[in-house]
Amino acid sequence: MTTITKEWLQQTIAEFENTRDDIPFGLSDDDAKILIVLKQTLASLTAEPVAWKYRLVDIDSGAEDHWKYSTQCITPASGKTYRIESIPLYTVSQPVPVPERERIRREHAEWSDATFGDVGPIGPLKHLSKEALETAAELGDLSEWADMQFLLWDAQRRAGITDKQITLEMVEKLAVNKKREWPEPKDGEPRLHIKEQPAPVVPDEWTIQDAVKFCRETGRQDAGSAMEAWNACRTAMLQGSQPVSNRDELPYAQVKAVADLYALCWQSGEVVTYTPDPEKATIWINNYSGTCVQEYVKLERLQEALAGNSPVIPDDWVMVPKEPTQAMIKAWLSEVANFRGHAAGYRAALEAAPQLEVNRG
Repeated sequence: MTTITKEWLQQTIAEFENTRDDIPFGLSDDDAKILIVLKQTLASLTAEPVAWKYRLVDIDSGAEDHWKYSTQCITPASGKTYRIESIPLYTVSQPVPVPERERIRREHAEWSDATFGDVGPIGPLKHLSKEALETAAELGDLSEWADMQFLLWDAQRRAGITDKQITLEMVEKLAVNKKREWPEPKDGEPRLHIKEQPAPVVPDEWTIQDAVKFCRETGRQDAGSAMEAWNACRTAMLQGSQPVSNRDELPYAQVKAVADLYALCWQSGEVVTYTPDPEKATIWINNYSGTCVQEYVKLERLQEALAGNSPVIPDDWVMVPKEPTQAMIKAWLSEVANFRGHAAGYRAALEAAPQLEVNRG
């Protein structure tokens, strides 16, 4: 016969609890029930009586009196005529039900594994960013909040990260956040300058030799002015790409309602989702770092835009190449080198930009 001791119960309970803390989604239903039974058994071994029931029994006839109850300790005893029978009473610990949230978490993990297999945590995290965007647009839609929780659970489990690990990290992160200086306005919006920004792509500074070479190629005469113009443009680019933390105000991109469809992308070009709503596109590009928005218009609208009679291109705007052509650069520098100023150079560059023609044949 095996004897269950208090020490064995304590050790076994500790092992179950350690296992539970080390598994991302907790114990199985059967193991959770075993843990409950072990705790109840340990409680019964260490509990103190809360009351006693007792009765008198006639020694000669064996006649038994009715059971009576007392909160005072009644110990068995025997006299000449009667003996006292006594039984201690204990409280019965109620079984602890598995929390509904944990049950749903396990069921979702089983469903996710059966549906998607071993896909790793990256997919759920990218899907989470999409759901976060949709939730931001529909804060009252509880199904969006539920989807975000499911995806966060799934990513955490697939990454092999436990609740215990996250809790410990949260303690440290909270201490860091409390010490950090948060910029105004303190509205919970992400601030890009908290993270280091990538270095701007700026052309090299010109020497006089570079300017002379340019003048020979373009037939210009004043190499000194050309060098000054080039370097002035370079300086303007450097100043315009200073980190956000050096500016008085944080930039806010507003996606204009000029497209028929917006692709919400990572900087790598990978598309997360599509939306016809410019407000969602605005939320995406402002609230998530490393993102961009690609605009799409219907073919007939694009053709009208290229013909110059469509609202796709707002008034006072023109369509130019993403990177300036050599002709545009030369036109700019020519105006600046002849002391007509940067505004004149800008206009000249726009005039030198290639014009797209629409084939209506």
